[in-house]
Amino acid sequence: MGQVSDAVVQEQAAGNGGIIKNGREILLQAFNWESHKHNWWSNLEGRVADIAKSGFTSVWLPPPTQSLSPEGYLPQNLYSLDSCYGSLQQLNSLIQNMNDHNIRAMADVVINHRVGTTKGSTGMYNRYDGIPISWDEHAVTSCSGGKGNKSTGDNFDGVPNIDHTQPFVRKDIIEWLIWLRETIGFQDFRFDFTKGAVMLQSL
Repeated sequence: MGQVSDAVVQEQAAGNGGIIKNGREILLQAFNWESHKHNWWSNLEGRVADIAKSGFTSVWLPPPTQSLSPEGYLPQNLYSLDSCYGSLQQLNSLIQNMNDHNIRAMADVVINHRVGTTKGSTGMYNRYDGIPISWDEHAVTSCSGGKGNKSTGDNFDGVPNIDHTQPFVRKDIIEWLIWLRETIGFQDFRFDFTKGAVMLQSL
Protein backbone atom coordinates (compact mmCIF):
# COMPACT_ATOMS: atom_id res chain seq x y z
CA MET A 1 0.00 0.00 0.00
CA GLY A 2 1.44 3.37 -1.00
CA GLN A 3 2.05 6.19 1.43
CA VAL A 4 0.14 9.48 1.34
CA SER A 5 2.46 12.42 0.81
CA ASP A 6 2.51 15.47 3.04
CA ALA A 7 1.33 17.58 0.11
CA VAL A 8 -1.78 15.43 -0.29
CA VAL A 9 -2.47 15.57 3.46
CA GLN A 10 -2.21 19.36 3.45
CA GLU A 11 -4.50 19.62 0.42
CA GLN A 12 -7.11 17.41 2.09
CA ALA A 13 -6.87 19.47 5.27
CA ALA A 14 -7.46 22.72 3.42
CA GLY A 15 -10.43 21.23 1.62
CA ASN A 16 -12.04 20.26 4.90
CA GLY A 17 -11.66 23.59 6.68
CA GLY A 18 -8.58 22.45 8.55
CA ILE A 19 -9.74 18.95 9.47
CA ILE A 20 -7.11 16.27 9.05
CA LYS A 21 -8.80 12.90 9.38
CA ASN A 22 -5.78 10.61 9.45
CA GLY A 23 -4.68 11.14 13.05
CA ARG A 24 -2.51 14.18 12.42
CA GLU A 25 -4.74 16.78 14.05
CA ILE A 26 -2.87 19.27 16.23
CA LEU A 27 -4.81 21.15 18.92
CA LEU A 28 -3.51 24.29 20.61
CA GLN A 29 -4.86 25.38 24.00
CA ALA A 30 -4.74 29.09 23.30
CA PHE A 31 -5.26 30.52 26.78
CA ASN A 32 -4.30 30.21 30.43
CA TRP A 33 -5.74 31.40 33.75
CA GLU A 34 -4.38 34.93 33.22
CA SER A 35 -5.42 35.46 29.60
CA HIS A 36 -8.51 37.51 30.46
CA LYS A 37 -6.19 40.31 31.65
CA HIS A 38 -4.71 40.85 28.20
CA ASN A 39 -7.49 41.83 25.75
CA TRP A 40 -7.35 38.23 24.67
CA TRP A 41 -9.48 38.02 21.52
CA SER A 42 -7.55 40.84 19.85
CA ASN A 43 -4.23 39.61 21.24
CA LEU A 44 -4.84 36.13 19.86
CA GLU A 45 -6.02 37.38 16.48
CA GLY A 46 -2.60 38.89 15.93
CA ARG A 47 -1.07 35.44 16.34
CA VAL A 48 -3.37 33.44 14.03
CA ALA A 49 -1.02 33.47 11.04
CA ASP A 50 1.85 32.17 13.19
CA ILE A 51 -0.43 29.50 14.72
CA ALA A 52 -1.37 28.27 11.26
CA LYS A 53 2.25 28.36 10.09
CA SER A 54 3.20 26.22 13.09
CA GLY A 55 0.86 23.49 11.86
CA PHE A 56 -2.03 23.72 14.32
CA THR A 57 -5.37 22.66 12.86
CA SER A 58 -7.64 23.53 15.82
CA VAL A 59 -7.53 26.11 18.60
CA TRP A 60 -9.18 25.62 21.97
CA LEU A 61 -10.55 28.97 23.13
CA PRO A 62 -11.68 29.89 26.68
CA PRO A 63 -15.36 30.13 27.65
CA PRO A 64 -16.80 32.98 25.54
CA THR A 65 -19.93 33.74 27.57
CA GLN A 66 -20.59 36.43 30.16
CA SER A 67 -19.47 35.09 33.53
CA LEU A 68 -19.24 36.13 37.15
CA SER A 69 -15.64 34.92 37.17
CA PRO A 70 -13.27 36.63 34.74
CA GLU A 71 -11.92 33.28 33.55
CA GLY A 72 -15.40 32.36 32.26
CA TYR A 73 -16.22 29.30 34.36
CA LEU A 74 -19.18 30.78 36.27
CA PRO A 75 -21.53 31.56 33.36
CA GLN A 76 -24.82 33.39 33.69
CA ASN A 77 -26.14 34.88 30.42
CA LEU A 78 -25.21 32.25 27.86
CA TYR A 79 -26.22 34.37 24.89
CA SER A 80 -24.03 37.31 25.93
CA LEU A 81 -20.59 36.92 24.37
CA ASP A 82 -19.16 40.14 25.77
CA SER A 83 -16.71 38.74 28.30
CA CYS A 84 -13.46 39.58 30.04
CA TYR A 85 -11.67 38.17 26.99
CA GLY A 86 -13.17 40.86 24.75
CA SER A 87 -16.29 41.90 22.91
CA LEU A 88 -18.53 39.89 20.60
CA GLN A 89 -17.19 41.94 17.69
CA GLN A 90 -13.61 41.02 18.61
CA LEU A 91 -14.57 37.35 18.92
CA ASN A 92 -16.27 37.39 15.52
CA SER A 93 -13.17 38.92 13.98
CA LEU A 94 -10.92 36.30 15.59
CA ILE A 95 -13.04 33.37 14.39
CA GLN A 96 -13.23 34.79 10.86
CA ASN A 97 -9.43 35.14 10.81
CA MET A 98 -9.08 31.55 12.03
CA ASN A 99 -11.43 30.36 9.28
CA ASP A 100 -9.36 32.24 6.71
CA HIS A 101 -6.31 30.28 7.90
CA ASN A 102 -8.14 26.90 7.98
CA ILE A 103 -8.04 26.68 11.78
CA ARG A 104 -11.05 25.28 13.61
CA ALA A 105 -12.37 27.27 16.60
CA MET A 106 -13.16 25.16 19.67
CA ALA A 107 -15.32 26.73 22.40
CA ASP A 108 -14.88 25.79 26.04
CA VAL A 109 -18.51 25.13 27.01
CA VAL A 110 -19.68 25.32 30.64
CA ILE A 111 -23.14 23.76 30.98
CA ASN A 112 -22.83 21.77 34.20
CA HIS A 113 -23.63 24.82 36.32
CA ARG A 114 -24.92 28.36 35.91
CA VAL A 115 -25.12 31.36 38.24
CA GLY A 116 -28.64 32.68 38.77
CA THR A 117 -29.88 36.26 38.58
CA THR A 118 -32.72 36.05 41.11
CA LYS A 119 -33.30 34.37 44.48
CA GLY A 120 -35.70 31.44 44.46
CA SER A 121 -37.96 30.17 47.24
CA THR A 122 -35.00 28.87 49.26
CA GLY A 123 -33.18 32.20 49.18
CA MET A 124 -30.55 30.96 46.74
CA TYR A 125 -29.79 32.56 43.38
CA ASN A 126 -31.22 29.71 41.34
CA ARG A 127 -33.60 31.51 38.96
CA TYR A 128 -32.62 33.11 35.67
CA ASP A 129 -35.09 35.95 35.31
CA GLY A 130 -34.37 38.83 32.95
CA ILE A 131 -31.92 37.07 30.63
CA PRO A 132 -32.23 34.61 27.73
CA ILE A 133 -32.88 31.00 28.76
CA SER A 134 -34.88 32.28 31.73
CA TRP A 135 -35.21 29.04 33.68
CA ASP A 136 -36.83 28.73 37.09
CA GLU A 137 -35.74 26.54 40.02
CA HIS A 138 -36.80 23.34 38.26
CA ALA A 139 -33.73 23.66 36.03
CA VAL A 140 -31.47 23.29 39.09
CA THR A 141 -30.69 19.96 40.75
CA SER A 142 -32.30 19.31 44.13
CA CYS A 143 -28.90 18.65 45.71
CA SER A 144 -27.66 22.13 44.76
CA GLY A 145 -30.66 24.10 46.02
CA GLY A 146 -33.16 23.73 43.19
CA LYS A 147 -36.46 21.96 42.57
CA GLY A 148 -35.18 19.66 39.85
CA ASN A 149 -34.11 16.06 40.09
CA LYS A 150 -31.13 14.76 42.02
CA SER A 151 -27.80 15.22 40.28
CA THR A 152 -26.68 12.39 38.02
CA GLY A 153 -23.00 13.10 38.69
CA ASP A 154 -20.64 15.03 40.95
CA ASN A 155 -21.68 18.43 42.25
CA PHE A 156 -19.81 21.62 41.44
CA ASP A 157 -20.05 23.26 44.85
CA GLY A 158 -21.15 26.83 45.45
CA VAL A 159 -23.33 27.43 42.39
CA PRO A 160 -26.56 25.93 41.00
CA ASN A 161 -25.94 22.70 39.09
CA ILE A 162 -28.14 22.27 36.02
CA ASP A 163 -30.57 19.37 35.81
CA HIS A 164 -29.95 17.93 32.35
CA THR A 165 -32.66 15.30 32.82
CA GLN A 166 -35.25 18.04 32.19
CA PRO A 167 -36.48 18.08 28.56
CA PHE A 168 -36.75 21.88 28.49
CA VAL A 169 -33.14 22.18 29.63
CA ARG A 170 -31.92 19.83 26.91
CA LYS A 171 -33.93 21.72 24.28
CA ASP A 172 -32.52 25.10 25.32
CA ILE A 173 -28.93 23.84 25.51
CA ILE A 174 -29.14 22.21 22.08
CA GLU A 175 -30.51 25.43 20.57
CA TRP A 176 -27.70 27.42 22.18
CA LEU A 177 -25.00 25.06 20.90
CA ILE A 178 -26.48 25.25 17.40
CA TRP A 179 -26.40 29.06 17.68
CA LEU A 180 -22.73 28.95 18.69
CA ARG A 181 -21.96 26.86 15.61
CA GLU A 182 -24.21 28.38 12.96
CA THR A 183 -24.28 32.04 14.01
CA ILE A 184 -21.01 32.60 15.87
CA GLY A 185 -18.88 30.15 13.91
CA PHE A 186 -17.46 27.74 16.48
CA GLN A 187 -16.82 24.34 14.92
CA ASP A 188 -15.93 22.23 17.96
CA PHE A 189 -16.75 22.09 21.66
CA ARG A 190 -14.84 21.11 24.78
CA PHE A 191 -17.15 20.40 27.74
CA ASP A 192 -16.07 21.57 31.18
CA PHE A 193 -16.62 19.44 34.33
CA THR A 194 -17.98 16.40 32.53
CA LYS A 195 -18.01 14.40 35.75
CA GLY A 196 -20.96 16.53 36.84
CA ALA A 197 -24.52 16.11 35.64
CA VAL A 198 -24.91 13.82 32.65
CA MET A 199 -24.96 16.81 30.34
CA LEU A 200 -24.40 14.73 27.24
CA GLN A 201 -28.06 13.83 27.46
CA SER A 202 -28.54 17.26 25.92
CA LEU A 203 -26.59 16.23 22.86
